Amino acid sequence: MKIAFVIYNYSEAKGGVEHYAADLARVLVDRGDEVHVFCHNLLNGAGSDRLFFHLVPANSFYRPYKLIHFARNASEMLKQEKFDLIQGFGRTYSQDIYRVGSGCHWSYLEQTHPSMKNWLGRTAQRLNPRNRAVIALERKSFQPGNYRKIICISRVVKKDIQGHYDIPDEAIEVIHNTFDGNKFHPDNKEHYRARIREELNSPDDELVLLFVGSGFERKGLKYALDSLACLPKDLKVKLWVIGRGRINKYKYLAARQNVGGKVLFLGQCGQIERYYAAADIFLFPTLFEPFGTVCLEALGTGLPVIISRAAGASEILNHAVDSFVLEDPRDIQEMARRITGLADPTWRTNLGKVARATALKYSFEQHWPKVFKIYDEVLKTKS
Repeated sequence: MKIAFVIYNYSEAKGGVEHYAADLARVLVDRGDEVHVFCHNLLNGAGSDRLFFHLVPANSFYRPYKLIHFARNASEMLKQEKFDLIQGFGRTYSQDIYRVGSGCHWSYLEQTHPSMKNWLGRTAQRLNPRNRAVIALERKSFQPGNYRKIICISRVVKKDIQGHYDIPDEAIEVIHNTFDGNKFHPDNKEHYRARIREELNSPDDELVLLFVGSGFERKGLKYALDSLACLPKDLKVKLWVIGRGRINKYKYLAARQNVGGKVLFLGQCGQIERYYAAADIFLFPTLFEPFGTVCLEALGTGLPVIISRAAGASEILNHAVDSFVLEDPRDIQEMARRITGLADPTWRTNLGKVARATALKYSFEQHWPKVFKIYDEVLKTKS
């Protein structure tokens, strides 16, 4: 087949939707398909002599309008060639299959902006030029005729979209995110645990909590820090924080809680699988997250996960079996109670084994056939 991808940024090295698109492109090429990527930016690690790249201009200094220009220009460029399938990965409107990796923009504002709690704040957000531009583009993406099938990464996302737009059930499918079960494996502990802990001055008897994610505020880092102050004083614990954010602000918050010595900010790290392997528990007390692939990576490594209900990944987990699901990420006492319980290595090991089994249900081998089934369905409707 001749397949087109439409994505604003393309990168094999970056996480999130970019990484997913690169993985999918690789699988398609390996099975003999011809893949064309229509993007505005080719980021680091994007080189591939097996793909056809088409750079889409987006002439605006203001990002929201740049996204609008990108969608419009991509639509015009796609008309110049014939493709069997076109798959979009963002707010575009010239695709057969639209993979939605986030909820609606208005819902995002409601979950992450305190100003949305009163009518004045909601009015200000509605009048904000950036929000107006993004919502207008989003609305066009979901108009009938601008897609044949929508793939959502969680039931949370599906419910959100259908709550804002009139999309029939038969046009929307949930396929949860995936991960590399070979790269994120419990055996990594033998290779990396001792070495990484030595580098970071964390002895083997120290309980290491791992937080991974950029956008610290939305991902709930504050509540992870606050929970440290609620732990038993004699518990040897360290929180490793990996990701991009306002580190100085959170160092100050940790110091204010008298837990600054228990927190290590590592910034952005390559070979993230080494840190999963060296940690004991994964924390993800997010305020809003359409899915959270980092949770799959942690589960796949055999780590028990403490996650909030606000993450789409929570809908694939079993509370107290392979993870602990917090109904409220702000409940730091509950989070601390779960961390304290998992200080027991036997309980932690038992949950970790089940966590691995849960994660394997969403491995590459299980995921791609579900996507290709959607491809076949859409091809039939086109023909």
